Amino acid sequence: MRPESHSIEVVKTARYVSMGPPMTEATDLLIVLHGYGQLPSFFIQKFEFLATAGWTIIAPEGPHRFYLDGTSGRVGASWMTKEDRENDIANYVSYLDAVMTNLHEKGAPADPVLLGFSQGVATASRWAALGRHSFSKIILWAGVFPPDYPWENGCDALQNNKIHIVQGTQDPFLKDMDTDQTRLILQTNGVDFNMHSFEGGHDIHADSLKSILDH
Repeated sequence: MRPESHSIEVVKTARYVSMGPPMTEATDLLIVLHGYGQLPSFFIQKFEFLATAGWTIIAPEGPHRFYLDGTSGRVGASWMTKEDRENDIANYVSYLDAVMTNLHEKGAPADPVLLGFSQGVATASRWAALGRHSFSKIILWAGVFPPDYPWENGCDALQNNKIHIVQGTQDPFLKDMDTDQTRLILQTNGVDFNMHSFEGGHDIHADSLKSILDH
């Protein structure tokens, strides 16, 4: 006899982290989605240079926390795994939509900039496709575009947006074939995009990000 899997809806409390001017004073808003095993309270510190310059930074947290080494010590978070992926995607899209609704209720400007880093690239891409909110720019940084992107729902989200692909020249987690695959997927689906590279590894490069945000 094979076991049967069942799904139920539950209420869950989730958090996000902010830095910079409060939402009532925000004029420039950047939403940043962290990578695998990161926490938003640490990831957001990479954008302190923007907060100092007047940007409000919002870092939502991936819904799955875990110990990074064994059963104690440092904790990280992730957006999903291969297990029950359809429900996980639906759950984090709903959560991210709720974050944006909360921000707008606090006076956030419309159409913020969205940045996904590493695992957050796939998360940001799917949110743009399946969520209820729009963005002025979508920056996909040091990650792989999801090969299962829902083009039937999200084609306009990318075709009608400013898409930027960014990677470091010494990034140990990205290979040329990953970049080529992203190029091919976007080109095949009629998405205009800009490619950016910087001397460095799997990290946020301040000058490159400033340049993208300024144009």
